[in-house]
Amino acid sequence: MVSISMLSMASSLVGSSSVINLHFSMAVQRGQYQHPTVRPCFLFLSMKLLAFLCAMCLSIALNAQKYDYVWIIGDDNQTADTTHGGATIDFNNQPLQAKYHFRELNMFMANASICDTSGQLLFYTNGCDIAGADDEILPNGDGINPGAWHSILCDQNNDGYATGYPGIFILPNPDSSDVHYLFHQSMKYGNNPVEYAFVSQLLYSVVRKVDGIPKSYFVAEKNIAIVEDTLASGEMNAVKHANGKDWWIILPRRNSNQFYIFLFTKDGIVDTLTQTIGNIPPPEKEGYGQTTFSPDGSKMIRFYPHEAIGLYHFDRSTGLFTDFDTIHIDFGNFISFDGGCAVSPNGRFLYITALTKAYQFDLLASDISSTQTTIATWDGFVDPIAISFWRCQLGPDCKIYIIGGGDTRYYHIIHNPDEPGLACNFEQRGLVLPTPIGASIPYFPNYRLGPIDNPGLPCTATVAVSSPPGNRHLGVRVYPNPAGGQLTVALEGTMGQKHIVLRNMYGQTVKQVYVTGQSETYTLSVKDLVSGIYLWEVTTASGVRLGAGKVIKE
Repeated sequence: MVSISMLSMASSLVGSSSVINLHFSMAVQRGQYQHPTVRPCFLFLSMKLLAFLCAMCLSIALNAQKYDYVWIIGDDNQTADTTHGGATIDFNNQPLQAKYHFRELNMFMANASICDTSGQLLFYTNGCDIAGADDEILPNGDGINPGAWHSILCDQNNDGYATGYPGIFILPNPDSSDVHYLFHQSMKYGNNPVEYAFVSQLLYSVVRKVDGIPKSYFVAEKNIAIVEDTLASGEMNAVKHANGKDWWIILPRRNSNQFYIFLFTKDGIVDTLTQTIGNIPPPEKEGYGQTTFSPDGSKMIRFYPHEAIGLYHFDRSTGLFTDFDTIHIDFGNFISFDGGCAVSPNGRFLYITALTKAYQFDLLASDISSTQTTIATWDGFVDPIAISFWRCQLGPDCKIYIIGGGDTRYYHIIHNPDEPGLACNFEQRGLVLPTPIGASIPYFPNYRLGPIDNPGLPCTATVAVSSPPGNRHLGVRVYPNPAGGQLTVALEGTMGQKHIVLRNMYGQTVKQVYVTGQSETYTLSVKDLVSGIYLWEVTTASGVRLGAGKVIKE
């Protein structure tokens, strides 16, 4: 049953004609209107309204999945020195800030946390122990990843666990918000000095809610082996199944082009696939670089410094890679031993960080390698070490955050990653952190990815545009919604050239126009577009986003 509040919201969104249809529908249901000649029209309009409601409900449900809205970071907690220790980044609050937070668990490298669907922190882990939102260790939450590696890093050094990135993350059970699975790599010492230590197992632990007690959790199972093998350090990713509910977990074998692919459903890990595809990475590059998926789950990027970038095409239905390409990157005459990668929210642009350089590639180009563009060069800032460009993570606000390498107190930010070239707005040290954070940046998969025919949005952009004193508030209105043949974009109080873009749910541009002068309205013809949900965005000539949102084409 659709609630009256949902119907009211729908009526306001679909326009005045739909309000009349909705009132008419309710009158018919009460028996107050029985004219036989209008019933077919009513049924047709009701079906359109029902389809609209279904699309809206799915979109709302996906966007409400705020599992990644709180990031727990920080290292070297000291009660007597608040210039060191933990910090919290809460994306529920804007403008975004990182606040000091003392906690017993150091998050030097291994880092995973999970929120409920409304963005409230439930629990987090440093790979040694699992703590609740109150920073207390959960019942049975100690002794994660047991062994000699745990004894040294967790018990003796109190740094937190360490593997490559990403080597730990949390997924909610697809059928229960009260059950979560922690997937974590376990390290083992090698048989000779060359091996030193390597990932020998992929484990899982199960965290359950205590019945009848809000925000209270316990560890029901822990350190359960999924696979025992010589595995890649880090490089572990999760992506939604084509049904928008279950998950695929992808993990390479060590120094190999063979991948383990696990299917995670409400019943746990129910299937294990293996596939050999792509290039074999150099052994000396293990643990360096980064592997990540595009937000829509169609591509996986495998990046190692001074190696060709691996581009893997992924089928979310079968869990298998369907094709492999290489993207050649020109590093010039500088040497980079580490770095990271990320893909823009719309799936078009690939970002590569290589310590002192950051690059952009256009994944929609016929020759991707030729589109390499330098978007940032390290400016030489040191505090107390070089604040270089390292691992990357797409935030829930549609910005890409880049750890500053080493034990620093900064994240770099790509503010507009959907924009080409320098318009992506790379800001060095864009987020100042209250303490040094070690190598602490969490990995989050795209929790908001929907089914293959309605993937939804991976994030929600926050729009904060300041106006000079005396000017009207800068804003953008797009109407009607849903739209039939035309879409009106009202640019209130904006001056100079504007760029209006309309994209489909796959991030592909279907309409775009540049508006000059002080025109306050522009009409965009959409009658040639197929029915569905589209994403609109308005930016200035310099790439500053003025507004963004969704519109339904009838």
